[in-house]
Amino acid sequence: MTDFVEKHYSVDAGIGKKMDGCPYSIFEDGHDVQDYILAPKGYVFTKFIFEPNAGNQVYDGKLIAQYEKEPLKERMNTILQVVIWVLIAAVIIGIIIFLTVGIFKPKKSQPLENKPETETPIVVSDSLSTIETETETPKDTTIFVEQTTENQDIIIEEQTPVVETPEPITPQPAVIDDNVKFKEEFWTLIHQRAIQMDDYDGLYKQYKGKVTGDEYDYLRFTILKDSPSYLEWSRKLRKIPSSEITSIETVDALKSKLKEIN
Repeated sequence: MTDFVEKHYSVDAGIGKKMDGCPYSIFEDGHDVQDYILAPKGYVFTKFIFEPNAGNQVYDGKLIAQYEKEPLKERMNTILQVVIWVLIAAVIIGIIIFLTVGIFKPKKSQPLENKPETETPIVVSDSLSTIETETETPKDTTIFVEQTTENQDIIIEEQTPVVETPEPITPQPAVIDDNVKFKEEFWTLIHQRAIQMDDYDGLYKQYKGKVTGDEYDYLRFTILKDSPSYLEWSRKLRKIPSSEITSIETVDALKSKLKEIN
């Protein structure tokens, strides 16, 4: 009896997008991952096209998503729904503006009543027996205004000039080395016990040729060696307790811990 060999196919969304966490497919028609495909606006997903890739050591081929334009009737219904919601929103905004203007509209002020002018008092002088009016008030007012103007001039002359303080220079953040970022992302996947092979494959492709070190070599030649090796490695990784895996921070320590697991 022939042993069953599980296939692994990478997923390409084409002109659409893949949802976060989209796994690889184990079927050539990709029916197990089609729910992870997001079609572009105006299109619907139809099927996958299989593209073999004999030179790839990780996957047995690629599945490329195919689309077709959404039927005209459904597109018109979508547009009509958008127009209706826009009209409803415009009506609601108009009502709010109308009520706001009505509440805060200023009231008309009442006209002031004309008060009778006060008669200027008459001063009777006993010595001269003449009638004089208080006509010296404008002179006093003029003197007061002139004094006020002079005081204002003095205040203006005594103002202290404002010295502008230079703006502080904000220090620029230091550039993080690619090796440091790669190691942080690598150990984040290990500590989270990530099981998706695409996560490790994406990390390798992102830093390919840019970094070096034990973590990079371990990712390339051990984790991504081939599909059967990855399945066995990920099985052992999942068995490491959460309380222990967060303390592992070197490749040698990780190898030693995996050897203890059957």
